Amino acid sequence: MIKKVISVAQMSTVLGVSLTAIREGIARDRFPFAYAWQSPGKKSRSFVIDKEGFRTFLVHSLGWDVKVVDAEFKSAGIH
Repeated sequence: MIKKVISVAQMSTVLGVSLTAIREGIARDRFPFAYAWQSPGKKSRSFVIDKEGFRTFLVHSLGWDVKVVDAEFKSAGIH
């Protein structure tokens, strides 16, 4: 089954930055293809990262080649 979302760890692996950097970037609206929310009365946050939005961001905003994106996705376990 093909998933439409990816995990914070997978995004972190592709970009080569820490999990905390990804979480804080999402929470502060740095990535237009992802969002975070916090349930009332809870400390933890939940994150949703759109896979195709992330791919588009890498190609168009960061200028990555499509072959590089595909290789990075494969190494991060994104199908």
